[in-house]
Amino acid sequence: MKYKKGDIVLVQSGAGEIIPKFHVKLLKKIVVKPSKARDPNWPWPGYTGWEATPIYQKEVDMLRKEWQISFHKANEDKTFIFEQDIIKKVKTS
Repeated sequence: MKYKKGDIVLVQSGAGEIIPKFHVKLLKKIVVKPSKARDPNWPWPGYTGWEATPIYQKEVDMLRKEWQISFHKANEDKTFIFEQDIIKKVKTS
């Protein structure tokens, strides 16, 4: 699925499925291409992700209080989301 700046998406934490899903607004796409490592048997994989901000204060409070995730304010805090952790697009920009 194609995502773009401003989309609101539901994400799953890369730390595991036990942490509740939450909503973020996508701010900036980051693409890192694969590169060769010094050891040819261990190449560095590339990845695609997004700089994002959580959008609901209720979710921010829950993640901070119950899971000690260092969010404090919706629409101000920033986080990084791997594109593979995006579950679905909720709203387009």
